[in-house]
Amino acid sequence: MHNPYRDRDAQALWQLVKLEADATAFAELHARFSAKLYALAYRKTGDSDVSEDLVQDLFVTLWVQKETLTIDKTINVYLFSALKNRILSHFRKQLLRNLVPLDDVYPEVLVSHSANVVQDWIQLREVQDVYLRELNNLPEKSREVFELSRSGLANKEIAEQLGLAEKTIEFHISKCLRVLRVKLLYMVGLVSALLLLH
Repeated sequence: MHNPYRDRDAQALWQLVKLEADATAFAELHARFSAKLYALAYRKTGDSDVSEDLVQDLFVTLWVQKETLTIDKTINVYLFSALKNRILSHFRKQLLRNLVPLDDVYPEVLVSHSANVVQDWIQLREVQDVYLRELNNLPEKSREVFELSRSGLANKEIAEQLGLAEKTIEFHISKCLRVLRVKLLYMVGLVSALLLLH
């Protein structure tokens, strides 16, 4: 059976969703864009579960806020911009919770249409610079242990690899976290500090 919604452009579908709460139009938008959005998220995060969650959250928010949401751009531009914001937020939380440097994982955000995204990215780069500088200032053995722990090795594996006691590994990691957190608190503010110390 022919689906008349497939013949409508994305903007017309969005208007049906926004003005009439048309679930079929919403389903068509989802079918039309979800795979491309997932591909973008996966390309940036490298994590299928995270990518699925980001895309799902985007569409849930779109539906829940459909009546109050104001989209100045076309719906397709909005979806990809909103996803980029979510990807950036994911990296911010990852950095704050795990003290993982971002490297150059998402430089394309600098060409985003959102001024807030650019501002957030600059702030994140500043936090990363502080993180890397303070990491390099740590004693060599502590830094080595900490970097191995961030690479995914268990404390026991690090202890075996370096020929140290597991308690010594725990001490080095705790010491590094204390030092780095104190230095990063200044950069990320009170809200982020609460995340760091959670």
